[in-house]
Amino acid sequence: MTEIHNKDSTMRSVVFDGQPFEVHVRDVPKAKVVRQTDAVVRVTSAALCGSDLHNYHGVFGSKQVPYPIGHEAMGIVEQVGADVDSVKVGDRVIIPDLPSGVGLDLEPAINPPIAFYGQGHQFGDLGGCQAEFVRVPLADKSLFVLGKEYDMIADTDLVLLSDVFPTAWAGVTWSGFEAGDKIAIFGAGAVGLLAAYSAILRGASRVYCIDSVEERLELAASIGAIPINFTKGEPSAQILAREPGGVQRTVDCVGEECVNETLKPDQSFVITQAIKCTSVGGGLGVIGVYFAQAYSEGVQRGNTISPSITFPMTLFWEKNITVRGGAVDSKLYVQPLLELVKCGRAKPGFVFSSVIDIEEAPNGYRRFSDRLETKVMIKF
Repeated sequence: MTEIHNKDSTMRSVVFDGQPFEVHVRDVPKAKVVRQTDAVVRVTSAALCGSDLHNYHGVFGSKQVPYPIGHEAMGIVEQVGADVDSVKVGDRVIIPDLPSGVGLDLEPAINPPIAFYGQGHQFGDLGGCQAEFVRVPLADKSLFVLGKEYDMIADTDLVLLSDVFPTAWAGVTWSGFEAGDKIAIFGAGAVGLLAAYSAILRGASRVYCIDSVEERLELAASIGAIPINFTKGEPSAQILAREPGGVQRTVDCVGEECVNETLKPDQSFVITQAIKCTSVGGGLGVIGVYFAQAYSEGVQRGNTISPSITFPMTLFWEKNITVRGGAVDSKLYVQPLLELVKCGRAKPGFVFSSVIDIEEAPNGYRRFSDRLETKVMIKF
C-alpha cells in the first residue's frame, strides 16, 4: 500500500538497508539546495543500472546503511542556488552519475575518492537518483541542459546518457577501437548491448556479443551483433573458430560478479577469455566494476568477492595487448552522444525491457537481478 507523505518536506526514494537482495521505497527528506552552487532536479525518469545490482547483492557500497540508491536520472530543474548561472528553473536536464568537482578538496591519494550518486556516505553522501528529487552539486558543471531541439525526444533515449551509454562508448574507445576492427563484447546487459551498438555505429566490421541469456542475445542479434552463448562452450574458442587470428578489440562489460560456462562464480573468467581471443597488438577495455570491499553492515556479502584475480600474464605479454579500465566519467562523452541522438543516428532506448512506477522498484530489482529484465526505467 502506498504511503501518504508530506510533499513539502519528504519524497519517495528507493533505499538500501544493507540486507542483500532487498530494497525498499520510503519517505526520505526532500532534496534541497545546500550550497549556492547546487540545483534541485525533479526527476521525470530514472533507471536501474547493472552496477546497482552490486549494491543489491551486498558486494558494494557504503559501510553505513540505510542510504538512497540509484545514479541514472534526468528531469526538470525545480530550484537553483544563487551562484548557479547556466542552469535555470524549468530546464530539462540530464544528471551525469559523477558530479563535477565533488571530492576534489580531499587529500590526494593513490586510490582517488569517488563521489557517486546512490552509494551512501563513503561515496560523497549525494543521495540517490531513484527518487522524486535529486540535489545536484556544482550544477553549472554537473548538468547537461537540453535545448528545445530535444523536446520531441523521449526520456527513453536520453536518460541512458547519464551513465550506461557513455560508459559503453568509453569501453569501446578504451579498447583502442578503430573503424573496421572486429570486436568482442563480454556481457549483453544494457552496457554490453550499448557497447556493441556503439561499435556498430563507429564502423566495426564484425561485433560479437557474449552472454548466457537468450533474450539478451536475441536483442544483440537484432542490432547486427553475432551472439555467442558462453554456456555452449568456451566463448574464446567459439570466437577463434570464426576468427582464427582473434579480434582486435575486446570489452569487459561484466566485472567482478561474472560466472563461467557452468554459471558458477569465477572472477577471472571474462578477463581470461578476453585475453585469449584478442589478437596480437590488440586492446581490452574493462568497464565492468572490480571493486572488492570487506564485510560490513552495508556490504554483507563482501567476502564473496576477492580483490585479486588470476590473470593470463604470459599470453597477455606475448600478444602485446593493451588494457585500460576504471570508472568512466560520463560527462566526457555526453555531448557527442547527444548529437547522435538528436539527429536520429542513435536510439539507445531499445535496451529498456520495462517501465515501472517507483513503488514497483523492489519487484523491478528482483526481476533485474534474476535476468528477467535487460534494463528497467522508473517513470515519475
